[in-house]
Amino acid sequence: MKLLKALGRQEKVTNDPDLLEISRLNDRAFTRRREGGMGFPEAISFLLDMCKTTLQSRLNRFYGNVKGGDPISQQAFSKLRAQFDHTPFEVMLRDLVEEEYSGRYKVATWRGYHVLADDGSYLQLPMAPELAEQYGVRGPGERPSAGISVLFDVLHGWALDPIITHTDMNEREQLKKHVAYLCGNLPDIAEKALLLLDRGYPSQEVFTLLEENGLRFCARCKNNFTSEILRAPLGSSVVTLKSGQTLRVVKFHIGNTLETLITNLFDLHVTDFPALYAMRWGIETMYHQLKRIICVEKFSGKTPNAIRQDFWASMVILNDAAILKKEADEAVAARQKTKNNKHFYTARNSDLIVLMRDRFIFAALCGRPAFTKLNFHIVMKELARAVSPVRPNRRFTRNHKPGAAANSQLKSCL
Repeated sequence: MKLLKALGRQEKVTNDPDLLEISRLNDRAFTRRREGGMGFPEAISFLLDMCKTTLQSRLNRFYGNVKGGDPISQQAFSKLRAQFDHTPFEVMLRDLVEEEYSGRYKVATWRGYHVLADDGSYLQLPMAPELAEQYGVRGPGERPSAGISVLFDVLHGWALDPIITHTDMNEREQLKKHVAYLCGNLPDIAEKALLLLDRGYPSQEVFTLLEENGLRFCARCKNNFTSEILRAPLGSSVVTLKSGQTLRVVKFHIGNTLETLITNLFDLHVTDFPALYAMRWGIETMYHQLKRIICVEKFSGKTPNAIRQDFWASMVILNDAAILKKEADEAVAARQKTKNNKHFYTARNSDLIVLMRDRFIFAALCGRPAFTKLNFHIVMKELARAVSPVRPNRRFTRNHKPGAAANSQLKSCL
């Protein structure tokens, strides 16, 4: 799907009167239109603006660039957004996902499989008692935090099924919800899905769930996960667990570390597995992008409803960025085609997000299609020049110093 088409679908969702009916929390909300006020579609569009300045600055910018007239106050907008829930953004994301994976578009696969990863993370929330009560607290300072889990297509760069929940979430329970969504809403994708799971997921219950739903999986586990796996030799072997399940165990060394994978893929060569499991790094990159570039934790409100709105809006933007990235990479490839470069180049993610935030989102929301297309082509030209080389087999030592990554990316959120 092209970005302009995706934005057209999002605009259609925002103007759907049925969506207002299922989203508003007050039957009288948005029934009267005040001069200079903000309507329901405009409120949705405004929350998709990623500029992470103060709420009043964002309102001033939105009115100056898109709506015109005198901006409403941030207090007025806070009252307005309290009249509807996060449903518009969830509907928007579900619509985009089901359209993209409808079979009408080319979606990246590996050996015919859609390679999906599931992993959990945590979001720091504003210091508000209501948030601590609903989502729980985490860490030495007992800061309000939310748990999130995402089913993510690591090859295509799309978030298929995001979840935001209590900070004491059980990742395996969230996996069950992802499996239910995948099999219920994207059955054609589920038939060809291959799930990559980290060490927190393996259990005989999880393996049974995946096999009963016809899903392939490759999960990293501890070498002593079961006695059968502990006794398995290096390389590939087949074990039968106490539950009666027959699975494949693949053991190999990365440096001095012994990695142990358990899978129901019996047709792959043993040498395929290190590269296959390495694809799971794509979901770690996604969380980095969500937190450090999109800056999801820079919430625009302090109520549970505002947190859900901002979270789902950020997930919509994440998929919009994946669409723009694909188009930008095509523009980069066309620009680099005549050059004798040592490396293959792609559009730089950080520049892509900033350009979306500062230039294109407002153009897309202005209601003038010709102006939107003009700005789109300008953005694409800039992205074709803002590139990064792809250097295969690069490895980096992980920096476990608290706050190191956050501090290095702080300016990108401003």
